[in-house]
Amino acid sequence: MENKTREYTILSNFERKVDALECSSCLLSMNAMSMSLAVDVCRMTKYFELLLKSWQGCLPLGDAYDVQFSIWGNKMWEIIQKVRHAFYMNNVHLNQYEYESVCYLDFKNQQEAYGPTDDSLIPLQTVKEGNPGVILVCALRKLSEVLLEISEFLNSPTEEQIMNSFEQWWDCYMKHYHKSCLKKYNKWKIQYTNRTLKKHLQERIEKDIEAFRKMFLNDDEFEMVYDSEQKVIDIEGVSRFLFTNTERFGVSQIDSRPAFSKELLKLFNFVDTWRMMQSDLQPKKKHTEKAAAPVVDELEIKVMALVEKIQHHVTQQWERRLPKLWKAIFTNFRNEISKAGPHETFKEYSKKTLYCIIGHLKMKEVYQQQVSNVELTKCLEGVNNGKRKYLNNGLEELESSLKQRIESFVNQEIQKL
Repeated sequence: MENKTREYTILSNFERKVDALECSSCLLSMNAMSMSLAVDVCRMTKYFELLLKSWQGCLPLGDAYDVQFSIWGNKMWEIIQKVRHAFYMNNVHLNQYEYESVCYLDFKNQQEAYGPTDDSLIPLQTVKEGNPGVILVCALRKLSEVLLEISEFLNSPTEEQIMNSFEQWWDCYMKHYHKSCLKKYNKWKIQYTNRTLKKHLQERIEKDIEAFRKMFLNDDEFEMVYDSEQKVIDIEGVSRFLFTNTERFGVSQIDSRPAFSKELLKLFNFVDTWRMMQSDLQPKKKHTEKAAAPVVDELEIKVMALVEKIQHHVTQQWERRLPKLWKAIFTNFRNEISKAGPHETFKEYSKKTLYCIIGHLKMKEVYQQQVSNVELTKCLEGVNNGKRKYLNNGLEELESSLKQRIESFVNQEIQKL
């Protein structure tokens, strides 16, 4: 079991333990061992359920790399056959399709109350005659279900999961590894004057790109992560390649003790250094130039303060991106938002236009579907009033051409973000 992941070791040890079930000397011995196996299965199921929940929040890089979850999920059915045969040899017939029997659910709830260091036998004492085999079969079916669910999840990540996961891994890198990369880069950069730095930066970029290319098997892979025409790294391509080829980047951790593999660290160091070099290639502003004082847009401040009231009702995938989306919407439709309609009682700006846009964003699942429009209206207005109809009907309340322009713009921005 050297160099095997914890997940592989757990599953392999359990399989070996099942093989010993037939060695039981009598039915009593077999029942006792079956209960031991059932405890193991219930603990494994809970462990893999927690693992899946963690991975749904952030895709793993190298975790359980040696476990083929689909194979192990199907293997549980083979193990059920071994269990059935062992009991059959002792004149006990088990139904392999037994699922969530009452005795299994009771046993599962009983033993979950005890930790791994607790040696109480109470959960075993509650098991009635004839139930050990049934409990074990039900537990194995549940474990199979969870393992196959993990397999399906890991084999079909969504764009949003990939993007959110990459952001979390990048944040971890910046927190724990960026300083070291920055020191190395500054040590290299300090040997050149401002006059000669640009030349050496361009030379290094060419060399680094060739070294970067060697990290990939062929030109098709390299084109996924590097735009040769624009001569820029495609971060979206990097993230997609990373999470669809995790076996290529070793085993890394992002928990309370972050640890990047050398392969992953090499990739992130390159992207980090590339960004620093590109920044240094940008022309520096002269010291005599004074930055223009930022123009304060009072209307934007008021509008953003209003939509901030329902920020806590945004869906999880839009928590970080919503401010950018509202900024783009306000910038492009400031004129329309600034003018209240003749029938609007509030005259500082058009709440009708804003609420119609909010209603449309809720339909597009930017805001949580389960939150009622009554609740949104109370958050925005303080009370439930007639403006709720704008949230209900969305852009349908607006003039046709404005409706089409906003709808088209919002769709483009959502795809872009």
